[in-house]
Order: sequence, then C-alpha cells, then structure tokens
Amino acid sequence: MPYYLRHYFNPDFDHQRAKPGGGLGQDEGADVYSLGYAQNVIAGQILAEIMPADKAPGDADKRWFQAGDTLPAGANTFIDPKYPQYLVAGSKGYVFYNDGKITVKKLLNVRQDVSFRTGNIFFVGDICVHGSVRSGFSVQGDNVRIMGMVEGGIARARRDLMVEGGCRGGSSKHCLLDAGGKLLTPFVEKAEARAHQNMAIEKYCLYSTVYAGANMVVRGQMYGSTVNCLGSVYVGAQLGNRAGIPTRIYLGYDPYLIRQLEKIDSIAKELDEAITHLRAVAGHLPPDANETTRKLARLSRQHEKVLKHKSDIWNRVNVDDSTLENCKVMAPGRVYPGVEIGIGRAFMQVERQYENSMFRLCYDEIVVEPMPARKKTA
Repeated sequence: MPYYLRHYFNPDFDHQRAKPGGGLGQDEGADVYSLGYAQNVIAGQILAEIMPADKAPGDADKRWFQAGDTLPAGANTFIDPKYPQYLVAGSKGYVFYNDGKITVKKLLNVRQDVSFRTGNIFFVGDICVHGSVRSGFSVQGDNVRIMGMVEGGIARARRDLMVEGGCRGGSSKHCLLDAGGKLLTPFVEKAEARAHQNMAIEKYCLYSTVYAGANMVVRGQMYGSTVNCLGSVYVGAQLGNRAGIPTRIYLGYDPYLIRQLEKIDSIAKELDEAITHLRAVAGHLPPDANETTRKLARLSRQHEKVLKHKSDIWNRVNVDDSTLENCKVMAPGRVYPGVEIGIGRAFMQVERQYENSMFRLCYDEIVVEPMPARKKTA
C-alpha cells in the first residue's frame, strides 16, 4: 500500500541559501534582516505525519510518496505511541534532514558572521557563533557564545552570554549585550551591557551604560560609563581618568527598575514637548473643537498614565539595609576625580586621586578605606 509523508516543516530548507520569508521567495518589500536561519521546534512538536496515499493533499509533492509506512526518525525525535502516524520532536532545537532522517539538533553552530548572509538569528536553544555579530544584526538564544565580536549589533541570551572578542558600538547603531544570567567579555566600548546576574569584563569598560543584577568586575579600566549595580563593583587598574570624564556608579537599587524609570522619563519628556506645542496651537479652544485639541486631550491622558506608572515603579524601588552592607566599590588601582559614587541614598563626588581604595557605606555616608589585604594561601 502506498503512503505519503507529510512534513510540518520545510524539508528543502537550506540555511546557506536562506532568503527573506524563509526561502519562500523574495518580495520587493521583504525584510533582508530576517531570513529564518534555523527552523525552530520545541519538544512535543509534530514534525511529520505518515498517511495513506489516497488521503494526501491535492498539492502533495510526488517525492514524498513511499511504499511503506515507516517514519524517518532521527536523533532527538520519536514516534508517538498513542498516535503512531506522527513523528514528534524529542527536544527543542532546529529540525533538518540528516542522512535521510528527520533530526533535531539542540546546539546551533553558526560557522560565519551574523550578517546579511544569515540575517538576524533567533533560536530556542543554545547558540555558538564562530564569527562576529555585525552592525545592525542580532542573535538570540538560551546560552550564547560568540567567538568573534559584537560590532554595533545585538546579542541576547536568556541565560549566560559570552562574547570572546569584545563589544564595540558606534554612533549609528545601538549596540547591546543582554544576558538573563551571567555576562563575560574582554571589553565593552560605546555600548549597553545588561546582566541579571554577575558581569565580568576582562580589560576595559568605556563610554558605556551598564545594568548588573548582582556584582560587576572590570579587571582593567573603566571611565566615561554609567553603572547601575545591585551589589558591588570591582575595578582593577583604573577608575575614571586624568581628564575627569564623568564616570558614575550607583549601587543598591534594582538596576532593571532603574532602567524602566529611565525609559519612562524619556517617554514623559517627549509627551511634555508635544503637549506644550499643541497647547500653543490650540489656545483656549474646547477639547472637541478640532483634531488638534482632540490630539492634545489624548496626549494629556497618556501623560497622566505614564506619570502614574512611574509612581508605581518608584514604590517598588526599595533599599534593603542588609543589601547595602555588601555594596562596595573596590579599586586596587587608581581612582581619579570626576567619579561619582552612589550607594543607596548616599552620594559622593571623588575630588582627589585615590589608590588601593574601597568605598563603602557607613552610617548613611560613603567612606573611603584602604583595600583589605589579601589572605595568604598556605
């Protein structure tokens, strides 16, 4: 009896020849940044179905008619015992044909740069990029390892993120590293870096904005940056610089709530400017007089909602005294004037050069002490 193998993914997809629209043809207005580099599947998802040939759809591809009812089950797939006509994904990953078998692979290896050849990459599992993430492109996965650089691009990891070549942004594109867990990279320059857990930067952090949900370590230099960190910050060689370029470190508050407040302030500012302009145009006309006054009324209501949302977030911004006890800025190297340090509600402007110093909170004030001596190991 003849059978037909129906696929619930594109069996002919080739990531090396990906086109806008997932290889289904390139429209004039197609997004060249979205090529569908990998065919994502999740555990339990149906991949293929075997059915009698007489039940095949009218547009069935002749290549997938076969003599028997065998399903080509490969790695990380299984045949559902209750519904033996279905082949199901055994794990999340990407699906493809490997040696004639439908296979799901958990780790996505991108053996080139993330660029126009790949488009933006979104993957449900772990990713290893053997090249760099180029300007304007993004990559997102669970654990993400980038063996090259992030150059004006975006790298997001739902868990840990490692960028072996460093991160450098530019004036034209937003450059972002965003880790749901830990973040590790040699340097960050002119970029935004976020980590819900610890962040470690081996060399330097320059002219960047940082949000760290635990502790942050910079073994080399840090200046021209703004750091929001829940725990402590360690800067090994140099904090600030001789030119006094502003460098700000704020400890003790949830950095992600602070980031939300910054975004709300930006929105509120734009609304304020628009409302001021419309009021000048509308004058003393009633709200329903014309389109200008109606728009003014809409923006005013939106502005009130934004301010209420800001107030709600501020009510969630709490300072835990036990957390503040562990908030320190540790700098065994030099600290230059121009550095601002905030721990909870206390604030300090560094006005002279320090060396081998630790900044901590003592009776609601920030004090400067020598770095504690390292314990000698036996």
